[in-house]
Amino acid sequence: MDKKKSIIKSAILQVGIVLFLIIGYFSIDFNSLYQSFKPEASFVNQDTNCDLHKTSCLITIQDGTSFELEVTPKEIPLMKELTFTIKSNKKDLKDLTLNIYATNMFMGEFDLPIKNLGNNLYEAKGTLPTCPMGNMQWNAEIRVEKGLETLGARFQFKTDK
Repeated sequence: MDKKKSIIKSAILQVGIVLFLIIGYFSIDFNSLYQSFKPEASFVNQDTNCDLHKTSCLITIQDGTSFELEVTPKEIPLMKELTFTIKSNKKDLKDLTLNIYATNMFMGEFDLPIKNLGNNLYEAKGTLPTCPMGNMQWNAEIRVEKGLETLGARFQFKTDK
């Protein structure tokens, strides 16, 4: 009889763990949870009418620094190298990274170093992972440290698969 009770307890525990994992997977926003651990920043978002698949997008952050982002190739394919070209009105920006992450599913976070090419041009290269769900929505953020304050530009785009 004790063996039967032990098997029942074990089965209930296993079913409980599986249910907990399923409910957690579908109800917890892991991306928001992960993002909450990052230092606080004040972002300016790109105009919702700007589509990085068609053209570059321009953002001017609170201190007057402008960032114009262009992604090539324009179709923004997954699992292929992408070039993120940034034009700015500042030529001496240092220690910049392009932080890319999906917003509708946790797909990891990609901190791409931005190289200063001179003549107010900057560049980062990277590859985005594929997802069987498709229709991924991404943020690409540039952060600028201003003393104790962090300002940033947030660009948004979608990928099909």
